[in-house]
Amino acid sequence: MKKIKPARNTLILFLGIILIIFIILVAPSIYKSYKDILNPTPDSDGDGVPDKDDAFPNDPNEHKDSDGDGIGDNADNDDDNDGVLDSFDYIPYDDAKIKIEVLKIRIKDYPLIGDKSDIFLKIFINNNEYRFPEKGYITFDIDKDTYVECNITHDIDDSVGYHQIGIEMYYKTMAGIDKKIDINPKKDENSINISYYIGNKVGYQWPTDKEYECYDGSDDGARERDAMICFRIITVD
Repeated sequence: MKKIKPARNTLILFLGIILIIFIILVAPSIYKSYKDILNPTPDSDGDGVPDKDDAFPNDPNEHKDSDGDGIGDNADNDDDNDGVLDSFDYIPYDDAKIKIEVLKIRIKDYPLIGDKSDIFLKIFINNNEYRFPEKGYITFDIDKDTYVECNITHDIDDSVGYHQIGIEMYYKTMAGIDKKIDINPKKDENSINISYYIGNKVGYQWPTDKEYECYDGSDDGARERDAMICFRIITVD
């Protein structure tokens, strides 16, 4: 049997060392790729939330930071950073606002003042007054449904559950005087007043059982200037 020459031994040893170094350098990458294939949604802290969706991937006690202040929601006592502690906040994860959306208006035809009418709205949210349009009037055809894009948003105190909403409508007389139109179906009332509950999440709205509510001032049977208005109230962020 031939003896292996020392030079060949040296070569084999050298190749063995190269192989070991290669394995040390490449093995982690191979393992990572293998792990990614077998576990495409890793969860480093084992809290049940994948790392890609976890604001704190290495903290099993936290996974979400609603206000982005670096404090997890479980430890943060003001998750929306609106200055109202969560224990007193009706909408703890969002800085809530109230939005009034007016969809449709119909001006009634009594008493007759022509086939068109110039009107504007006053909208009140907790005694804060808004005007639509901000200046001037909108001309409406008499006794025809007219779709409008009236969206009024107002920031509110999240620690208060109920907020007062008011809507008034005015038309310009031939003498150039702004006079109120009856939009309330109840007798002896011509404005709309609602105590709106904001709910406990963004997206809550009134009415709760349909998309919009319509009020018609002519429903009270009184012979006066009337109009119908369709609108809704929404809690937004």
